Amino acid sequence: MPDATVTAGAWLLAAVFAIAATIKLRDPLGTRRNLGGFGLPNPRLLARILPATEVATALLLVVDPRLGGQCAVALLVAFTTLIAGRLMAGHRDVCGCFGTWSRRPLSWRDLTRNGLLIALSVITALG
Repeated sequence: MPDATVTAGAWLLAAVFAIAATIKLRDPLGTRRNLGGFGLPNPRLLARILPATEVATALLLVVDPRLGGQCAVALLVAFTTLIAGRLMAGHRDVCGCFGTWSRRPLSWRDLTRNGLLIALSVITALG
């Protein structure tokens, strides 16, 4: 049985992923534009796959926090790697991490936020 910290962490992460997915799903065109702005291939397809993956991760965090935590780590590491690469290349795209709700340019704060979310995901995964 996971302790209260792991359970709270799983619920917090589930909320973060669910909110991010919901905002992206509410504005698929904006999501597609943000993904295209990052230089990602096939933003039309990714605009469908990414929020679906975030919803699945949120659900998994609630149903099986350890496995959901592992999925959250994988997604957040991928997101963080992409953001770090863009920042190191000098790009200051609109973040889009929370869909069109996040209109500010990428910054090192995004890496800090993701680092904290990754740490919480690791704690949840280790249960």
